[in-house]
Amino acid sequence: MTVPTTTASRTLATSLGVTSVGLGLSELVAPDGVARMAGVVPTDRARKVLRLLGVRECGHGLAILLGSRRLVWTRVVGDVLDVALLAAALTGPGADRRRGAVAMGVLSVIGAADVWAAKQALNGDL
Repeated sequence: MTVPTTTASRTLATSLGVTSVGLGLSELVAPDGVARMAGVVPTDRARKVLRLLGVRECGHGLAILLGSRRLVWTRVVGDVLDVALLAAALTGPGADRRRGAVAMGVLSVIGAADVWAAKQALNGDL
């Protein structure tokens, strides 16, 4: 038995929306832990940036869950910003580049899922 592409696409978009809300809340509540997990030194600046990213991430999730699945495109833009900010943070002193490399890999996989879901939205499958 196969699942229709439309159903699978909707499920992925919903999952990405829930993931956004969860990640955003973790960035808001525990920015130090998120920073360390990504290999970033948890400075005041890093905490502020992560909290802002948390607000953005919650916004992405709520937009996808409460609005159009086509808003998955907002996550794609956010992924680009996340990669750029992480790359910049990993050049600083004290950064754990191994953890950063793992975080970049995770961002790449999530980004690929976001792009796939966004393309499905363009095709009208969401």
